[in-house]
Amino acid sequence: MSSKSTLKGGSLALSIGAHLLVVAALLLGLWEWQAPPPPLQRLAIEATIVDPRSVQGLTGPQLPEPQPVAPEPELPPQPTPTPPVEPPAPKPDQRIAQEKSQREQAEKAEQARKTKAAADKIASEKAVREKAAQEKAVKDKAAKEKTAKEQAEKAARDKADKERKDKADREKALHDKALAEEKAEAERQKAVRESELRARLAVEEQQLAAQAAAQAAARNSAAMAQYQEQIRARIERAWIRPASARTGLRCEVRITQVPGGEVVGVKVGTCNGDESVRQSIEAAAYRASPLPLPPDQALFDRNLVVTFRPQD
Repeated sequence: MSSKSTLKGGSLALSIGAHLLVVAALLLGLWEWQAPPPPLQRLAIEATIVDPRSVQGLTGPQLPEPQPVAPEPELPPQPTPTPPVEPPAPKPDQRIAQEKSQREQAEKAEQARKTKAAADKIASEKAVREKAAQEKAVKDKAAKEKTAKEQAEKAARDKADKERKDKADREKALHDKALAEEKAEAERQKAVRESELRARLAVEEQQLAAQAAAQAAARNSAAMAQYQEQIRARIERAWIRPASARTGLRCEVRITQVPGGEVVGVKVGTCNGDESVRQSIEAAAYRASPLPLPPDQALFDRNLVVTFRPQD
């Protein structure tokens, strides 16, 4: 509180002193303006007029008569500068009092200057602090706005990501469900097909078993023996005997045929003939195609085994 009071007192004294100086300057100017100018002083000039004719013989040849010279215009009187008025010398007591007053005024002026400098410094520091505070407030506001904007953008991104994820999850769930249903339907259809296939296989196996039994019975019958004898005779008729064939030739011939008796494969198995004999028998089997048809379709066999034994 004391420092604030001192500052206020010094500012008040400085203000009063400044006002007094301004008033004194105004009074001095007014006094000089109203003071009457000093009277003009005229200077007296003494001169003697001489007639040139009276001195003609003395001066030599006569000079032309001088033309009258126009008198110079009289200049307006110039004001005489007012000498500075010196204040009367103060008395010793007054001089001491005046010096004391001047010192006090100087001290007050210095104190006022210091006070004003301190006040200016305080005001400058305050202005700097206020400017810094304003800049900080602006930065803080910008930072908050930036943070709020970033948070809003992040929230929007998170929301969009969640929506995309939820959509993808729903689509995946629907896809998985469709796949599961499709798989279940495929398995059901597979089971139905397998069941139907097993049923058909069972029927076919029964038919094949019955056919095999019939074929076995037929092969063991006289009709089968007669059918194989016809095939052997057809091959022997088509055989061209090679020079290396010997008496007592006996070879096992495996023949593969298709319905209609066409021969599609021949292989000579056990045989007591040489290679030329084997090749001649294979050629005879192909030439004998088509083979005779069996009297009963049950006697037909794709793979026949015929014993080739030509008569000597």
